[in-house]
Amino acid sequence: MEDVSVIFFLMALAISVTILHTFLKQAGRDEYAYLTMVAGLAVALVRVLPLLQELFNGVQTVFNLYD
Repeated sequence: MEDVSVIFFLMALAISVTILHTFLKQAGRDEYAYLTMVAGLAVALVRVLPLLQELFNGVQTVFNLYD
């Protein structure tokens, strides 16, 4: 069930970052708009990386790699 919550978190993050980016870009604050995009990407990676590690561990277990 946590996988669904991660998807909803990423959707909410993407929507909020997009709205903030658009608002800042129209206000003439291009530097802050790009910084917002980078920060959103960093937050998404921090949230997704443990899931990717779990996936690779599962693949390693299934195929008995590196034992």
